[in-house]
Amino acid sequence: MRRFRPPPKPVPDARGQKVKEALIVLATVAAEDADYAKAQNGVGFSRPDSAKGHSLAQLSVRSVLQDESCCAEVLKMAARYRRQASRIAQGDLL
Repeated sequence: MRRFRPPPKPVPDARGQKVKEALIVLATVAAEDADYAKAQNGVGFSRPDSAKGHSLAQLSVRSVLQDESCCAEVLKMAARYRRQASRIAQGDLL
């Protein structure tokens, strides 16, 4: 009789980790942008990025990694808002 061996856990790769961090950045900024940039308060996405930023923030790591153009867009937008997200996390903007 053979013993059951569960499948090996996937090894985290560098690209997956970058996407995960980028999605955290976008989710952090989206959480502070409830008004979708209707008021100029210095917090959240800019008006042109607002709708796209909110939709990208809701994606999963797996779905982003499956589409190369989506992955590039997530990484690009997260780079643009990384500093703001770190200030939000530290409590400077609250």
